[in-house]
Order: sequence, then C-alpha cells, then structure tokens
Amino acid sequence: SLTTIIQKMSTARSLLLGKSPRYFKAFLGNPRTGRGTAAAFSKTSVVSSSSSSNLQDFFNPTEVHADLRSMLRDFVKKEVEPQALDFNRTEKFNLPLLRQLGDLGLLGLTVEEEYGGTGLDAAAVVLAHEELSYSDPAFCLSYLAHSLLLVNNLSTNASPEQKEKFLPAAVAGQHIGGMGMSEPSAGTDVLGMSTKAVFDHRSDTWHLTGQKMWITNGTLDGGKTTGDLFLVYARTGPERSDITSFVVEKDMPGFQVGQQIHDKLGMRASPTAELVFDNVPIPNGNVIGEVNGATLCMMRNLEIERLGLAAMALGIARRCINVMKDYASDRKAFGKTLWDFGQIQSAISTSYAE
Repeated sequence: SLTTIIQKMSTARSLLLGKSPRYFKAFLGNPRTGRGTAAAFSKTSVVSSSSSSNLQDFFNPTEVHADLRSMLRDFVKKEVEPQALDFNRTEKFNLPLLRQLGDLGLLGLTVEEEYGGTGLDAAAVVLAHEELSYSDPAFCLSYLAHSLLLVNNLSTNASPEQKEKFLPAAVAGQHIGGMGMSEPSAGTDVLGMSTKAVFDHRSDTWHLTGQKMWITNGTLDGGKTTGDLFLVYARTGPERSDITSFVVEKDMPGFQVGQQIHDKLGMRASPTAELVFDNVPIPNGNVIGEVNGATLCMMRNLEIERLGLAAMALGIARRCINVMKDYASDRKAFGKTLWDFGQIQSAISTSYAE
C-alpha cells in the first residue's frame, strides 16, 4: 500500500542519515536487482496535496523527490565536499567516488528496473545534478557524461539484448564511460562530423575511423587508457544526417587515447580527452538503433543532458549565494556585519531571485 511505501522510505532515510551511505540502497534500490522503494513509489505519480502552495514542494514534486534530495544532500556533505578542492586543484579524477554512486543506485536513475535502474524521472535527474554540483561541479560533470550521455541513451535507444549486455555493469559503476560526438573540426556543427564507419559484409563488421575531442571520461587513469564504454556517433552514408551510433568498448583494436587535456580553466577534476579510432572493428551487434538513424536519437538525448547541465548551474548558483551570505554575516564594517547594510541585502536578494 502507499502507506507502507512511505513508511519504508522514512525507514531508509533514517538508516542513511544515522548510519552509512550504503543504506541509500534501501531507498533507491539495488543496482543489480533493480528493486527499490523509490522505483515502486515513482509509479504511483502521487503529488503532495500542498504542492501548489508550497515552494519547497515545487522543487520536490513527490515524497520520493524530497527524500532523494535530503539523502543526497547528506551524502554530498559527507563524501563529496571534503575531496572537491584537492581533486580540482590537482586535476585528479575520483573514480572510487563515482563508482560509489553506482553502489548507491544513482548511475541509473532513468533506467528500467529490469536492467538495474531505479526508473525515476527527469525531475530526479535535475535534483541529483543540482545537489552534486553544489560541492563539486567537475565530479558532477563526469557523473552526467556517464549517467545521461551514455546510460540514459542506451536505456532509451538500445535493443533489449543490448541493454542486457551493457546496462547492468554501467548502472552498477563497474564500467564507466561517456559519449563521443564532438570532433576537432565539428563542435556546435555536429552534423559536420568526419568520423566514419564502413560496413564489411564479409565479416559482418563495421570499421570505425576518426577522432573525437573533448570527451568527458575519455580516460580514467591519467591518459594511459580509454574509459570502459562509449556511445560514439559516426557518418555512415552520403547525406548530412546519415549518422549511426555505435558502442565502442575499451581494448577494441585501434581504439586509444590521443591525449588527455590538462590545465583547463574549470571542471578540472573531470577528465577530458581526445579519442582516436584507427580502423576499429565494431560488431554489427554494437550498432544502437537504426543505421543512418541516430541524428534524432542524438538530439533527443541532448534534451535531458541539457536539463542536467542547467541543474548543475543551479547548484553552482546556490553555492555562490550561500558563500555570499556567510561572508556578509562574518565580515564587519562600521561596527556591524555587512548583512545589516541595505545595499548588501539588495545584492544578495537580487542574486537569489535571478
């Protein structure tokens, strides 16, 4: 019953806040079984009766979203915040922490339960990215590349057999990767990509050749090897929109890191790399969707990815406002705190409104 579900959620929340983040599984579900209170509750589509009059409910449309935010905020405070400054200063990637999100069930928020996911919605995606980016936007960017650009795309566009093959390990955090779209000469003009794949009928295999640039999670070990799994777009026909998506796996012959990009202005704890494909053989079973039909899939998946990016900006903005508030409360001038001056109050309140 609905009452039982809510009671289980409350129990899971108490366990997490009082003990260890591993108890988050009781709420989101085990990524290996896909069973969790949140997934079950999300199917009821119940919205709080006071949502129309309560701003907090506007940002947490169901009890599931409210509890997810509360527990994730506690996890970020305990696990993400303490490591953020060091990993960004030194351009290190905290791979164990990202894998921990898999243990917690967060890497498959939008994935069906049968493949290890929790089956939640875009609102859950938004609040997860807001909370993570509050403390570490770079870490959150790697989370986005894996959970949305790779995992959500596979969940939406792959066949049942492909989902069974690729999603459980990606949702559990055993395999970490991203998506290859941009190229050295094709950024915003994504349909101008030159990476191509040619089909060999004799071997029932595609041969992928080209480069992808600025790929988040392109390497996980400082540029030595590639990440584990990538959804890569390539030209497969003469028309401008003849684009096909392929799953490229680590250690495929001819697939390697071109370079890791260092000294970035920001997002320094998120690894960015160039990926090189030198006649990489791709089995026909690794084609996602229809041949020459990936353009629509690519654009549709970017919709939820941009929601995640917007939510990251919201988390960063919320952190900035809190830093402003803390400084205005601590700093004193003319015998009182800056917070007591109308001009400062106006600046902070304007920032909050924006």
